[in-house]
Amino acid sequence: MFEMKRTVTYSQVGSNITMDMAGIVHYLQDCTLAHSESLGRGVQNVEQTKRAWFLSSWQIEVTRFPKYQEQVTVRTWPHEFKSMYGYRNFDILDNEGRQIVRANSIWIFMDINRMCPIKPTEDDVRGYDLEAAIDMEYAPRKIKKLPDDNLTAVNNELPEIVVKRSFLDSNHHVNNGRYVSEALDMADTDGYMKMRVDYRKAAVLGDVMYPAVYSNDEITQVVLNDSDGNPYVLVELMK
Repeated sequence: MFEMKRTVTYSQVGSNITMDMAGIVHYLQDCTLAHSESLGRGVQNVEQTKRAWFLSSWQIEVTRFPKYQEQVTVRTWPHEFKSMYGYRNFDILDNEGRQIVRANSIWIFMDINRMCPIKPTEDDVRGYDLEAAIDMEYAPRKIKKLPDDNLTAVNNELPEIVVKRSFLDSNHHVNNGRYVSEALDMADTDGYMKMRVDYRKAAVLGDVMYPAVYSNDEITQVVLNDSDGNPYVLVELMK
């Protein structure tokens, strides 16, 4: 298990002085990368080998959101490798050791030159010691979009999102957390304590994402589509 300790800063919270789901995604993502860097498989290694784990999905459950100046511990561990997929758990503990966030993520191992999935070798996974999976009800990797009669807002009512340089990560794709930030701005997400994210297609500089929002009594989904209506990402929020 790998862990990092953090103090929640002002720039990591919103107007309610509390972190949101996008902030949690950034913490989990940072913990993932710090774990890989500690094993010599970080950003520089990816640039050399052209092999990397690409995030496919999140499943995050929150008991409460971290608050400004709170000290927290973010932890992560892999719990399964299967074919080209890697499965990684997370949790966030408060200063008293109470679990306030738990999460699962699914990753796909990729050949970056060919941009196609490949099966990792023993060397690729060496050091990522498997541990027991966290106790939670695991959802499928893919999100099933709500029927069209649940569509509540479309791109003629919502602003299109043009991908800027500040959106990009070191792979020159939109940062995983940025998709979530943009999706949260498209719907009333107050009170939602569970989130799933299904990454379908990488957006790059200059791409335009067209939002659509679907909702019923239990679920709100924000879909960021390309100009042909194909999703870049689906974000599903539940109470």
